[in-house]
Amino acid sequence: MSGNMDNVFKKTRELGEALLESDVYLKMKDAEDKAMANPEAAGTMAAFLEKRGALQAMMQSDNPDPGAMKRLSEEMDGLQDRLQMIDDIVALNDARNEFNSLIGQINQVLQFIVTGRMEESGCGGNCGSCSGCH
Repeated sequence: MSGNMDNVFKKTRELGEALLESDVYLKMKDAEDKAMANPEAAGTMAAFLEKRGALQAMMQSDNPDPGAMKRLSEEMDGLQDRLQMIDDIVALNDARNEFNSLIGQINQVLQFIVTGRMEESGCGGNCGSCSGCH
């Protein structure tokens, strides 16, 4: 691998390390830890993931049972509704959204640096409301 590529990967690792040290990431990690320490949140999430896995397996079978699929889907909807009532899960979702927004801003900056263009649906070019480019 050439020296230039080594530098690219070195800088990528540095960016990853900076992300892991960012307040936004630390807030998300703390929210994840808190949600998983909450028995109601962890149990409801585990039940939701179990139902989702069962539904995915059923969908991959040759002759999925529509009634069983509908029941699983309805159970998942109920669990999703329960999750949205748990404060620790709401905080986790908010923290994940904030982190994903940061990643999106980073991607926008990288795209601008590489191409000189911003993605139309993302940044409008006015940095007044965004601290990602500074």
